[in-house]
Amino acid sequence: MFRLRLPRALATVAAVVAVHAATPTLFAQTNTARRGDSALPRAYGDLNFAVSQPIGAFGDFIGTGYGLTGGFVWNFDRDRVFGIRAEGGFVQYGSETIGGCLVSCRVPVDVTTSNDIAFAGIGPQISVPAGLFRPYINATAGVSYFFTHSSINDSDNYDTGQFDATNHDDAVFALTGGGGVLIPLSMRRTPVLLDLGATFHRNGEATYLRRGSIRDLPDGSIVISPIRSEANFVTYRIGISIGVPAR
Repeated sequence: MFRLRLPRALATVAAVVAVHAATPTLFAQTNTARRGDSALPRAYGDLNFAVSQPIGAFGDFIGTGYGLTGGFVWNFDRDRVFGIRAEGGFVQYGSETIGGCLVSCRVPVDVTTSNDIAFAGIGPQISVPAGLFRPYINATAGVSYFFTHSSINDSDNYDTGQFDATNHDDAVFALTGGGGVLIPLSMRRTPVLLDLGATFHRNGEATYLRRGSIRDLPDGSIVISPIRSEANFVTYRIGISIGVPAR
């Protein structure tokens, strides 16, 4: 029970901190931004290392995942407070490697099976545009794609791209809500900021595989046993946000 409550608590704390930090300082820092808006970028792009933590029923079947996320924010107003964010990401929550044969066992190979989630979405973002700590909150609507694929790896003699097969996949409508804080590292012509945040991914039910969901039979065929459950998770991320220089 503690394991399931911890990610929810962390995500809630991150969102509450972002909102409370943004509210009392928003108007004051907006005035600062207005006075020097020519120095504030209208757009930011970010790239982050991400850790995914399954919650609810999803956590009964899989463990922690690791991957990358990225996004692009375009601010509509001159104060750089209200914008739209497009984002995407990829995490791998499991993999296994077994020995196999190519044509015959005179040519042994390693076959790696990976369990992955790709996701993308677009939606609004509200940010504090100035200061030492710059909180933001956002939400998106989009899609999450759960897929498992097997491929030949560690072979110098074959084009491994020719030996890659998707064993199972499922795409579902997804909603996200998250927040974080930007910490300026350099605010010269091209601003660079540290990005710390968390996002809750609401996927509803999905079908997916995990380690052991594919069973190899003696005749070379396979049996696939998909799991269907709620597939919600939280991503925690750390990365870099780079501003597009203002004219």
